[in-house]
Amino acid sequence: MTTSPLLTTKLSVPPPRPDLVARPRLIQHLNEGLASKLTVISAPPGYGKTTLLAEWLDGLQRPIAWLSLDEGDNDPVQFLRYLVASVQCIDQDIGSSVLDALGSPKKPNLDNLITPLVNDITNVCPTLLLVLDDHQMVTSKSVHELTSSLLENAPPSLHMVVSSREEPPLPLPLLRARGQVNELRESDLRFTIEEASEFFTRTMGLSLSLEAVTMLEARTEGWITGLQLAALAVLSSSSETNEVTDDAAFEAFSGEDRYVLDYLFTEVLHRQPKATRDFLYQTSILDRLSAQLCKAVTGRRNSQELLEQLEERNLFILPLDNVRGWYRYHQLFAEVLRTRLDEKARKKLHRKASRWYEKERLFPQAVKHAAAFAAISGDTKDLERIIRSAAEETMLNGGVMTMQGWLASLPEERLRSDPELATYNGWVLVLTNEMALAEEYAQLAEDRLSDEKVQGEAWGRLLLLRGFISMGRQDYDGVIHYASRALDMIDEDQPQWRVMALWALAEAQERTRAITDAIVTLQEARLTGGKLGNQVFAILIDASLTSALHTHGQRHEALRVCQDALDRYREKLGSPAPMTGIIYTWMGRLHYEANQLVQAQQYVDMGLALNKSVAAGGPHTFSLGMLAAIQHAQGKTDAALNSLHKAQKLAAQVTLGDASWLAAWEYSIHLYQGNMHAAASWAQRKELSIDQNPQYLLFEEHLTYARLLIRSAQLPDARRWLARLERFSQERAFYRWLISVHILQALTAFRSGNQETARGQLARAVKIAAPQDIVRAFLDEDRAIFNLLPQIRDAAPAFIDQLLEAAGADPFQPPPPLPITDPLSTRELEVMSLIAAGLSNQEIADELVISIGTVKRHINNIYTKLGVHSRTQAISKANELHLIT
Repeated sequence: MTTSPLLTTKLSVPPPRPDLVARPRLIQHLNEGLASKLTVISAPPGYGKTTLLAEWLDGLQRPIAWLSLDEGDNDPVQFLRYLVASVQCIDQDIGSSVLDALGSPKKPNLDNLITPLVNDITNVCPTLLLVLDDHQMVTSKSVHELTSSLLENAPPSLHMVVSSREEPPLPLPLLRARGQVNELRESDLRFTIEEASEFFTRTMGLSLSLEAVTMLEARTEGWITGLQLAALAVLSSSSETNEVTDDAAFEAFSGEDRYVLDYLFTEVLHRQPKATRDFLYQTSILDRLSAQLCKAVTGRRNSQELLEQLEERNLFILPLDNVRGWYRYHQLFAEVLRTRLDEKARKKLHRKASRWYEKERLFPQAVKHAAAFAAISGDTKDLERIIRSAAEETMLNGGVMTMQGWLASLPEERLRSDPELATYNGWVLVLTNEMALAEEYAQLAEDRLSDEKVQGEAWGRLLLLRGFISMGRQDYDGVIHYASRALDMIDEDQPQWRVMALWALAEAQERTRAITDAIVTLQEARLTGGKLGNQVFAILIDASLTSALHTHGQRHEALRVCQDALDRYREKLGSPAPMTGIIYTWMGRLHYEANQLVQAQQYVDMGLALNKSVAAGGPHTFSLGMLAAIQHAQGKTDAALNSLHKAQKLAAQVTLGDASWLAAWEYSIHLYQGNMHAAASWAQRKELSIDQNPQYLLFEEHLTYARLLIRSAQLPDARRWLARLERFSQERAFYRWLISVHILQALTAFRSGNQETARGQLARAVKIAAPQDIVRAFLDEDRAIFNLLPQIRDAAPAFIDQLLEAAGADPFQPPPPLPITDPLSTRELEVMSLIAAGLSNQEIADELVISIGTVKRHINNIYTKLGVHSRTQAISKANELHLIT
């Protein structure tokens, strides 16, 4: 997958002018501020902010990352790309994982990418100064939040400098209170009389009396651009008389009406040669200037010579690099020049600029000029063509907000009438979660794309859009239908679109069909994804394939996929790639299944560290969940519950997917601890029932509910529910889950007194688990099953011996007491728990907000079901049956 080239001039530190006025007082102020987190230089245009920074940075002995912001940086993805590019000018390793994450079709929470960037800066740069120039160009709240997050999490080694026409929307009051911000304002930047005198003499080549300098400084209030205008006026006047006089200086600023703008045109521009004036006007539409771009816009072959002459004459032009390849006009100067261009000229110039940028594949700049041309002419053909050319690349690289802005610049009727533009607008709407409107545009595009053979690729993208709309509506049959048709239309030379289609197809297949279908699809996606060179997306596919293989009960094959992935992604010097945290965690889970707890812990710890380093929220949640499983297996119940609580809190913050498996694991632990009340309350809140349809994403929840039914002696319900889970698991080839279902079926039969059925179900579980060394499925269930294992040893002798050894089980241990035949209801379990807690009948009534008569009725039912006659006997029997903690 290729990306648009970056405009490198945005990353270049402007060189200092050789004849600039030294400003030691300000340089000292800036140096003293390096001990703080932030320096803010805020003043209106024309006060020398960028010139001061160029002087300061030229003498600073530390790594410098520079980023000149423009309107395009209001897209947070583009901002992050340029931000990373600026620090990669120091070291190419900084932020590589951030760029990988931005290239994934599963877009990360952008705020989370600041952490890995900060970590890289901390690890690579002992000191770094990051400059964000022209910060006023950014108005996006999302980008402001990213900047604030970077500032808040900045290590001591990072100092940020923000230069802006206005106060930046950063937490300045808090930073001031902490003494962490250094500020320079308009009053600081004004030239003093001494500096003004040096400016006239050194920079402008004028020799004026102190009286004249004082007058000009007072009239301009130290505004540097005003002083430059005055100097140019004096020089223009003197060119006619060949003599520089104070009178010329006084004359220059006489009359309020000619203070700045009128004066600029009448006394400066009009005195330039016509060729120079024309060049200035024609190039004023450009944010940045190079000889080739200026030649394309003006037709002048001597553009480089003219640019250098303008710099020599101090005509408000600044070099952007050390080789004089790129320049920019002073912003105020460019604004004034543009006001003198008529509509016809502006239209012609914008069109030429857009076509040059389009040829260079600098699409954001091409779109900007094409939009300006369209706004004047009403002709959107160029704009539409450029957007079509740039859309795929922009969308697939995460520029959703950029695309949204581009499409918004087009008339609504054009979006609705052009099938390609309607399709791309539909994609923007899907990715911003406006499904109804996305479907409307998809239909508009479909109505205009009737010939699939002629419109192959366009039709394929539209079908895939339909698939993603169906995914948003949880219509998985629709996803399969559209994604499959899209794959028939999208050629092999479009790997990114094919991988997206394959990934969507696999997601839907997992939810609706046998897992083997998803495995085949993911294997194809894995091969196709290898052509993209996108590490993050390849890791996502590897993790999805591992998960599917694990669910299918193919532990050994899943291990092979993980190991192959880790070998491929291992970085230079043998260190693991930052984004492989999820693969390490899967390695941990697969070793956990074999009861290899030491290896499992090592892999999960590595996964946790890597996920934390790149702020990978979803994978970090998975790692915490697996840590909890290991901790519980080690007997660290409190630690396991704490890890699960952390994981659930994180899942609520950073993932869109369901995290029901975490709660299911938590309440399974409560059941193992005998806390029936907690598990029963959870089931009641979730409105769990044996009549619900099993679902792929909720299977861990289904298993925990089965355990609750068994523990609460609701054995007929448990039997019926597990029969449904068994059919579902077999139909979908969920063999890992089928192992657990058979074990729970064995426990249900055992507690019902049906030993033969119990042995049969347990043997089925063993035959599936043994070839894959899946041990924990047995160790994590009720220990009663170990009374049955010696009786079915012939099913897999070595494996059963391994299970018994791992459990430390005594084959002659007497079986647990048979459960009661009439189980307690959820309300009766609550009353029983309160009885065990020592509450009186009245206190129980108050606690449950029921009448005391109702309490007595529940207690009588409990006595009858348990076969007891007193509170003491009821508590003893309930403890024996694990009905209460």
